[in-house]
Amino acid sequence: MLKVLLIDDEERATDALRLMIEKTVPEIKQVLVCNDSRQAAEIIHTYQPGLVFLDIQMPHMNGFELLEKLPNKNFKIIFTTAYNEYAIQAIRFSAFDYLLKPIDLEELQLSIHRFLESHEDYRQQFDLLKNIMHNIQAPSADEFRLALPTKEGVHFLMPAEIIRCEAIGNYTKFYTEKGKTYLISKTLGEYDMLLTPHNFIRTHKSHLVNKKSISFIDHDGFAVLKDNSKVEVSRRRKEEVMTALK
Repeated sequence: MLKVLLIDDEERATDALRLMIEKTVPEIKQVLVCNDSRQAAEIIHTYQPGLVFLDIQMPHMNGFELLEKLPNKNFKIIFTTAYNEYAIQAIRFSAFDYLLKPIDLEELQLSIHRFLESHEDYRQQFDLLKNIMHNIQAPSADEFRLALPTKEGVHFLMPAEIIRCEAIGNYTKFYTEKGKTYLISKTLGEYDMLLTPHNFIRTHKSHLVNKKSISFIDHDGFAVLKDNSKVEVSRRRKEEVMTALK
């Protein structure tokens, strides 16, 4: 029986979220609410939820501070937040799910579906949470670390270490400066949104490239990279790529 805990100081927000879950998610049988972050640690200890919806901005103790206080985090987390681009980027760079408030029913159902389908280890989540704290405390988004969860464990890369990303079906393959590759079970489109603000450019529907790793565009229309690999530049993207490289 899946138990869920909602932690948010706004009662209207938790009332609305609880009703949406109870009416539309039959897999969840029990929902408990906590509207005071100071009581959350004790409630988690006694209730033992499998999934926690955690608001980021709360009085007394924000969501990240609460997580730092908890010795055991044997539950999955979906963050909820009003629009805060910096916090959202820190969360997404750490491979966590989040929902924007006011919460959309379809987005909620998709998040819960991802949770139910996920088989990630809680130990991985501990490393991912540490990465969120690193990113939140970073002086700028340029110093965010990107978390790449694999079957072998979680790998962390600075965007500058990544040469390129390649779409392989619904997976993305990362190529790094050190010659290592990582295959991640997320689409290239998701990483396009994350990495484009960090000096990356989509040269083709299957290729996302760090602009600093491009040496030149050859006569055949391929981007030649510093590791001597080549990636295709599609016709419709060629002008955009050439402008970006100038």
